[in-house]
Amino acid sequence: MRDFISTLLRMDRQKALSGAVLVLAVVALFINLAASWSSYGGEPLREAASRSLFAERSSFFYDSGLAEPVPVAALKLGMLAGVDPDLTVRVEGQFVFCLVFLFTLLLLRRDFGRETSFLAALFLGINPYAGYYALQGSSQLYALLFLLLFWYYLPAPSGGRRSALLAGLYGGLACLSRLDAAWALLALTGLALGGARGHSRLKEAGLALGLALLLTLPYLAFQKAAFGDPLFAQELGLRHWANVEAYGYGLGRARPQGPLGLGAFLFRHGPAGPLADSVRGLWHAVSYELPRVIYQKALMVLVFLGIYASFARRSYRLLLFLAAALLPVLPLAAIAQVPSRGGIELRYYLWALWALCALAAYGLQSLMEWLETETAGWGRKMARASGRN
Repeated sequence: MRDFISTLLRMDRQKALSGAVLVLAVVALFINLAASWSSYGGEPLREAASRSLFAERSSFFYDSGLAEPVPVAALKLGMLAGVDPDLTVRVEGQFVFCLVFLFTLLLLRRDFGRETSFLAALFLGINPYAGYYALQGSSQLYALLFLLLFWYYLPAPSGGRRSALLAGLYGGLACLSRLDAAWALLALTGLALGGARGHSRLKEAGLALGLALLLTLPYLAFQKAAFGDPLFAQELGLRHWANVEAYGYGLGRARPQGPLGLGAFLFRHGPAGPLADSVRGLWHAVSYELPRVIYQKALMVLVFLGIYASFARRSYRLLLFLAAALLPVLPLAAIAQVPSRGGIELRYYLWALWALCALAAYGLQSLMEWLETETAGWGRKMARASGRN
């Protein structure tokens, strides 16, 4: 009877602690949103600066100009309601951040438990970079929302065709938010299939990727019809990166103009260029940008604990998401877009930031479980020792 009461009291304490963490996470989120608005609400939009022009000129969903359709369509709806475009971009960006926060609570719970999901939401909610880029309406945040849903539904244990269709829908929306999300989708699918068993998994993955491609193709067809190149906007971006790397931002001689193909960009440094750039980018990301983007540097200790726990428990899903989130960044990571510190703008690490927050939560929860087990074992040993005396 005494053991039962002790267990009941311990469960109540666990629930109370989890509830306190959840309340703290929600409070941290709203403080972050308010602080970001107070500090950066008057700062000009950067990535989304031209989005209102694309929204004004678009007449159907895929007709989004030099930007992917989802953020443009979201802004178009706000503008049709008569709301100021800049205000709409900021409000919608913060709303998407709130959705990412909510799905962090919901999606992590299935595989990692309630406590891990609450802690991950807390670490995400207090991160000022996430708050800042939400206020900027970053398209990476839109893509992150749909990548999380794709990651959740693709390996659903008993979802079957329904889960595969949902994964394909969200995968398509991720690509229509940021086309480079296609690399993350391919990586997530390939890594998930690496540990899968049975032909049904292959069929479900093919169905998911096929639907994602089907949803994305009209956007590529629009670019082909409007600009003569299905990847026109993205290849202009690659030209920008190549020019920044070669010439910086200073005044100088005339720079090459026009789209730069993916192959020409990857092999701009010769046959070994893709591998060398990826290794250099990975080193820059891991040694500098990832500890920076998580902001609260002490959390990196918990990230390493989460990585250790993932290997120890053979639960690799968070590590796979982190790897997929970094894949599109690696060829760009070491390009000095930000001259003061080198590297690219931190919004390109928002996908990886989410994975780091989740790994930190998993590491802390694993540490707490280990301490509880060790403390209980120590208590039993002390009780046996006192009984013998």
